[in-house]
Amino acid sequence: MERIKLSANEKTIIKGVIREKTGYLIGSSLLLNQIFTRSSLAAELGETSNEVLEFIGDQVLNLYVTKRIADRCGAISPTKGYAFCIRENRFTQIKQQLVNNQTLARIIDDWGIAQYLLLGKSDVHNHVGDEPKVKADLLEAIIGGIAVSCNWDAAVLEQAVSQALNINTALDTMIQAECEKHDITLDNAVTRLKELAEKGHCSMPRYSFSAPEYLGYDEEGNPRWGCSCAITDDKTGYQRGVLAASKKDAKKAVAYLLLCALLELPNQYGPNHHTPCWVYRNGVLSPDLKERV
Repeated sequence: MERIKLSANEKTIIKGVIREKTGYLIGSSLLLNQIFTRSSLAAELGETSNEVLEFIGDQVLNLYVTKRIADRCGAISPTKGYAFCIRENRFTQIKQQLVNNQTLARIIDDWGIAQYLLLGKSDVHNHVGDEPKVKADLLEAIIGGIAVSCNWDAAVLEQAVSQALNINTALDTMIQAECEKHDITLDNAVTRLKELAEKGHCSMPRYSFSAPEYLGYDEEGNPRWGCSCAITDDKTGYQRGVLAASKKDAKKAVAYLLLCALLELPNQYGPNHHTPCWVYRNGVLSPDLKERV
């Protein structure tokens, strides 16, 4: 028997899954039915398919995936304007990894709702519902349906996209892989920067330090050590300073940040920011907006 509508029980299941996976409840049964109606069935019935919702969802995904990548890997420099901490072509590659058909199809498979697609006779005969592109279209239609349902609430949409694609975890994994490809970590940063300098990729680093006698102690009673260093390559000069609880930590964090700038790598230990002053604490390397180093 041909399925032309979602049953009440199917709608209840789908609503629960979408709410769990995106943080948003689609209340309209009519809209939910449209989300799952392929054009093949809509043409047979003379009804509205999910194509317009796919289009909307595709644009919403592109916007908020781009925004999340930019939030993680981009920042405004007071001297150079806005820039990514990764090469622009890598930005494009990361975005494509997050929104390609295979990735979106795997999400739908994980949610277990592809079985509820409403297909026309030709699609059923050709097993179209099993194709990655069709499953990807379904996820786009769901995001499009959320956009329409929430009246384009930006906060709702950003949460829905981020949660559905698990963007933060995916970005962290990709950034870690990028750093591993270059063999860059906090622990080996001093050695790696020296090696690059010896090979002529930059000037030899010269570190300077400030002791707790000058910088004092933090609110937890830990000493403040400051380290700063500047290097140049054939085009640009880079300078970074870090506050940390030990001289060793301050030095390796400075070397790591200089490597990130030199090799155009994102910071895998915290946010990215175009400031010369940073703080390293509890394994996190963050901008020091007070700029005390």
